[in-house]
Order: sequence, then structure tokens, then C-alpha cells
Amino acid sequence: MADDRLSEIQARVRDADFVLVGLGEEFAYDWNALLQDARYREIEEETGGAQEYVWITPFLQKMILRQRRRDRWTCAYQNLESMIAGKNYFVVSLCMDDYIYDTALDREKIVTPCGGFRKMQCDRNCSHMLTELPEESYEAVLQYYRKELPLYALREPVCEKCGAGLRFNQLGVTRYAEEGYLENWSKYTKWLQGTVNRSLCVLELGVGMEYPTVIRFPFEKIVLYNQKAILYRIHSALWQIGGELGDRGCSVREDPIDWLGWYDAGQA
Repeated sequence: MADDRLSEIQARVRDADFVLVGLGEEFAYDWNALLQDARYREIEEETGGAQEYVWITPFLQKMILRQRRRDRWTCAYQNLESMIAGKNYFVVSLCMDDYIYDTALDREKIVTPCGGFRKMQCDRNCSHMLTELPEESYEAVLQYYRKELPLYALREPVCEKCGAGLRFNQLGVTRYAEEGYLENWSKYTKWLQGTVNRSLCVLELGVGMEYPTVIRFPFEKIVLYNQKAILYRIHSALWQIGGELGDRGCSVREDPIDWLGWYDAGQA
């Protein structure tokens, strides 16, 4: 990257006592990959958007994530790992693809408040409990995708307690079970307390205005009150930072995935 800003950020991360990372919508996996799949397009036509089959799509997304190979997200996450390696960090991610959990980043230092594909829940959240992925349902969808099983043979997994459909624990279900992230959110808030009046480098990567009260606004407030903190906001469209942070608010107008692709760990 020709811009000196990357070298500046590398140095800030290296010298900081703490590093806080926020991953937003621009960091999420591009599900348009499904639309490039001919079989997926066939499935869309066959199901015709019928309500009784809407549960299938997330299973196909899970399939894509399990089968993916090295791509631009792999590179970006590996470079993020290299950039913050050895630092006292925490990562808050709005991404629901669970890509981050396949990295070497410490799971105890990650919180994903929008959920993901790791657990399932009752659509009504009748028991406030999460369950494991029913592998038999996943395998059935996989067989259907391979044309080894007809559509009419698929059975939606349901809650054993109330009979409602089982859904991946993500925002968008009828009653989202926050129990999936609250434990690590508590760890995050405790970690934040330890950053008060300490050198803190805040990296905001691709965070827009979809859920601004989770990362964007709180991160600005953290830096505003901690005079030893600095915020770097990397976004392709919403890179702007208000003037109240002064020279402790720096922005980069770039796609965050591409931006991290330029990172050279050997220069850190």
C-alpha cells in the first residue's frame, strides 16, 4: 500500500497497551457466492420461495462455509491475526458467518452479538437454550443439494419442547436468543474497564450504520473519553469521523478486506 497510513497503524498497534477491533457489515462473507452456484439457483426455482422451505437456505449457507477454500476473507483474517498477535486485544464482530471462529484468534476474546452458525435455537426461544446443529438435517439438505434426495423428503428440524422450527442462533429469528453471546459480552465489558486511561488502539473495519449502537457509536465514545486512545476507521463509503475526536480520529477510505490484503506481516 503506497499510503503511509498503513505503516502508521502498524506502529500504533505495536505500541498500544490494548487493541480493540470492530468488524462490520463490509467484513461479512458475500452470500452472492450462492447465486453463482447453478444448483442453488435450481433449488430457488424448485422451492419457489415457499414459507415451508425457508429453513433450507441457512443450511446451504452453512454448507458453503464448511466447503470454502482460501479466499479474500481468509487472507484478511490471517493478516488481522498477524497485526494483533501478542497484543492484549478484543474483537467485536457484527458478522454472522462465523468465519472468525475458524481463525487462530482467541475465542475468549471474540464476541459476535448478532449470532452465527455455531448453535441453533427454537424460533420462539421458548426455553432460552441453545442446541447443537442436528447433523441429520444438515446431511439431508446436503443430499438434496447433490440430487440424492427429493425435496419432499426433507423435514425441518423442530424444537423438542414446543414444536417450533429450529433456527440458527442469529438475528432475524422470531425471538433471538441473546444467551449465545452474553457470556463473552460480559468478558468484553470487563476488558474495556481495564483500558481506562491506558494506551488503546481502536480499529474499526467495515462498520457502517446497520447496528451503530453496537460498535460505531460506542467506539467513538470510548476514544472520546480515553485521551490515550486513537480510532482508525476503515470503510469504503462511511469512513467519516466527527471532529470532536480531533487528531485521535483517523479514517481510511478503503474496502477493509482489500485493505488488510495489503498488510505485510513481515514489516510489523
